[in-house]
Amino acid sequence: MGLINQWFPLDTLATPERIRMACFDEFTSPFYMTMDSEGVLMPLVHEHLMMPWNDLRKGDCCGLSKAVSVGYYCKSCDFFAHKKCGESSEFIQHPSHPNHTLQLRSSEGCNSCNLCGRTISDLFYRCDLCDFDVDLYCAKYPPPEVIDIPETHHHKLNLHKELIEFNCDAKCGKITGAEFPYVCYECQLPFHVDCVWRPSELKHPSEVNHSYHSLHPLKLLSGQLPDNCDGKCRLCARKIDDRLFYHCSPCNFTLDLRCVLNPPQQSLLNLKAHDHQLTLLPRLLSFTCNACGLNGDRSPYTCVQCDFMIHQDCLDLPRVININQHDHRVSRTSVPGVGNSKGVLLPWFHRKHIMMPWNDMRKGDCCGSLESVTDGFYCKSCDIFIHKKCGESSGIIDHSSHPDHTLELNRYPNKSCNLCGRSKGVNVCYRCDHCYYQLDLYCAKYPPPEFIDIPETHHHKLTLLKERIEFDCDAKCGETGDGFAYKCPECDLFFHVDCVWHPPEVNHPLEVNHSYHPWHPLKLHTGQPPHYSDGTCRLCARNIDDRLFYHCSPCNFTLDLRCVLNPPPQSLLNLKAHDHQLILLPRLRSFTCNACGLSGDRSPYICIQCDFMIHQDCLDLPRLINVNRHDHRVSRTSVLGVVNSVCGVCHQKVDWTCGGFSCQRCSSYVVHSKCATRRDVWNGKELEGVPEEIEDIEPYVVIDDNTIQHFSHKEHYLRLHVNDVLCNDNKRCKACTHPIFLQSFYSCMDCDFLLHQNCAGFPRMKRHVLHNERLTLVTNETKLFQCAPCDRWSNGFRYQHGYKSLDLQCGSISEPFVHPSHPDHPLYHTLLDGRNEICDGCKKSWYYVLSCIEDDCRFVLCFKCLTLPQVVKHRVDDDPLLLCYGEKACGKYWCDICEKETNPETWFYTCKDHQSSMHTMCVLGDSVGIMPKSTIMGWYKYYEVVLNNSISRPVCEMCKSRCIFPTIMKILEASNEYVCSLACVLERG
Repeated sequence: MGLINQWFPLDTLATPERIRMACFDEFTSPFYMTMDSEGVLMPLVHEHLMMPWNDLRKGDCCGLSKAVSVGYYCKSCDFFAHKKCGESSEFIQHPSHPNHTLQLRSSEGCNSCNLCGRTISDLFYRCDLCDFDVDLYCAKYPPPEVIDIPETHHHKLNLHKELIEFNCDAKCGKITGAEFPYVCYECQLPFHVDCVWRPSELKHPSEVNHSYHSLHPLKLLSGQLPDNCDGKCRLCARKIDDRLFYHCSPCNFTLDLRCVLNPPQQSLLNLKAHDHQLTLLPRLLSFTCNACGLNGDRSPYTCVQCDFMIHQDCLDLPRVININQHDHRVSRTSVPGVGNSKGVLLPWFHRKHIMMPWNDMRKGDCCGSLESVTDGFYCKSCDIFIHKKCGESSGIIDHSSHPDHTLELNRYPNKSCNLCGRSKGVNVCYRCDHCYYQLDLYCAKYPPPEFIDIPETHHHKLTLLKERIEFDCDAKCGETGDGFAYKCPECDLFFHVDCVWHPPEVNHPLEVNHSYHPWHPLKLHTGQPPHYSDGTCRLCARNIDDRLFYHCSPCNFTLDLRCVLNPPPQSLLNLKAHDHQLILLPRLRSFTCNACGLSGDRSPYICIQCDFMIHQDCLDLPRLINVNRHDHRVSRTSVLGVVNSVCGVCHQKVDWTCGGFSCQRCSSYVVHSKCATRRDVWNGKELEGVPEEIEDIEPYVVIDDNTIQHFSHKEHYLRLHVNDVLCNDNKRCKACTHPIFLQSFYSCMDCDFLLHQNCAGFPRMKRHVLHNERLTLVTNETKLFQCAPCDRWSNGFRYQHGYKSLDLQCGSISEPFVHPSHPDHPLYHTLLDGRNEICDGCKKSWYYVLSCIEDDCRFVLCFKCLTLPQVVKHRVDDDPLLLCYGEKACGKYWCDICEKETNPETWFYTCKDHQSSMHTMCVLGDSVGIMPKSTIMGWYKYYEVVLNNSISRPVCEMCKSRCIFPTIMKILEASNEYVCSLACVLERG
């Protein structure tokens, strides 16, 4: 790591303010800059922002453990610097080198401290004039001039002030150059400083941060292990020493002191174990070690590109050994029976590595197209596949599309082919430097014919023009043309070459290689998948189409054709999903998705440095959305961070360590990612970057304590009244159309406009569980509408969006909903998978219902029963009727209104002494939501809605029975003709 000297050039005068004697004051050091809550920038120590961190491990700054464990950490680089090292000054004076100033430098791995003899880890102070180096520890804690350590030597030792070469009498065996030794002048014995001067003992803080568990600090514990702990260290699987260990209770994450002080490396290159870099995956997971074949349950080292996993204690397995059971040497291999083939070098296409012979059906990284012949070459390290024909391309060619000059193979990335217009993002093409003419490899191999006849595209023959033109493509592809075109001379129409000339179809070879299964070729299968297979694709988990698929029997590895032709990328950077690059892990393994919190069983994308795993179908989860259960926007977060919260949609407990959606305004509102993006919850619109509309949804303006101006009746003010009248059928709320019944209400001071106090308060716009778009309160139309959830007809206020309308009662229902018939548990609208449910109130099948989510309770109510009035006034009784929630009774019940039999297990109305029963329909009728005195239109006639309050009940013109409902329809332009119900109106017309 190079030093940044942008504040003090090397020739700057070392003034007293700049030259400090190992004091490292953060307020005077010019190399320490606070960056608010994001971290600190210490350019002399590290190039990235670093977060405050409390770690016990050795610092990457000085290579030592310290008694004080506070410092700074960069998770991207796994770099930890002690606080005092990070606040180092650039120039210091030191008593070990009093004649010159020392300057902070970065080690390249070959320097040793001239004071203690230790090899310098990273940062050190240096005097270029004297070739003198001091590591950070000795700079901060210089060895004392005199020490007395009886266990080392029985006399006092003095620090010698001259550089000498000596043999250390501590018998350490180290051979060093000239150093400052400790010397016993009485015995004339020299000692290395590092052999007699020890750093102070490390303290064990009550809390530490750890690079493999960045969510929470780990707490120091001793004695009995927690009940939910498996008794082993998460990283090394050693049994926990119960005298001292560190533990995180919410995550059940335990580390022994060895892995706190010296955690395993995040990544390493161990050629004895594997040919590529290995990265630690610090998770509890079941895996099979590729080195020994035994199972493991935690924290393997993995090579994602090779689908390779290994126990930590298998890293040092030898490569070649003799065993007493065999006469010859035996060598270790990752997969027995798979030999290595010699590769080829294709410098035009891939300069880094040798490429192996490969038979793949996917698009080539050479020409960006599919080939009918699937032979080629593959580099697994870089996931690059080159067609054999492309790889054997000549350096110089003559081509019919550019006859005047020779074309030369060149590397010009992201250029368009002048023949077909395609831009495939590949790096190699043929080029004429005279004319700047470029030809992609596919057109060079398969030039478009001069004449083509493709009836499905055009009914005449098309001719390839020999001159470049600008044109509008008549294939309606939406792209402008600039280049060679196919033309119909008869119709004067032009087409892109790529719109009418298609490459030959790819054959399905009997065997193919695949980048995610390098051990064996995959064989083409038809019919049913093998009985031992789970019937799904290893990569995408889709059900296998039994017409064509590829399978490896020894490994039980199955791929559908989509993943053979277009495999998911090995790595990707998707900032919507995660801040760092993600890598595909093509394994059958159980994991919990950090984006949605649900389990998966195969092939997640992972970020190893963050211990992050995500389903492939969670990669495109939106960042900011609206859900129909909540009035505010919700945004996705990788860690919800809310303890004991339940999902706002399914109302099950949320794993707060995983991702989900949360509301920035309502701190307790969280939603599972999968629940938030359900089709019946989210409208599919991503709102990131879309400004939030601020609209006035208040329904009225307060004039004084008892007076308002409602938006539906702006011409007059409304005055509040406390109602003490039991019921007055002639006084009805304009919003819900129900009578004013022992409820406070607003009345117009100048006309007969009335609103229940509750109805006046409904917002002008709101979200509802039954619709994904926000509903608008419509008040200025009087035509009939049918409420979608309850099927009732009404002409009162309604909530509406598009063709969906909800009357005020259904529109006002929100979660959780507590109904008197089920007081112990609230009711919710949950996912019904398109199935109807049987309502416990009416025993009928409905799609729109609220249900109880308790495991032992399957109570369901339809919206029609949910909105039945609990108390209603009817002419059959002087007292109000009460809603009864059914009875488990034997015998027959009879309705006092229609005099027909009732089902006692369904809801009905009864009088206060429970001596009678009445059908809910008989009490309310089917026009309960229609305002009396309003006019409605049938198919051919107009009707006036009137109260059925005369002494004798009229006879219905349609069904010829007595009109029993509280509101009936009078036929206009007729003297005395009535229809008893809307059902009869619709039947009569």
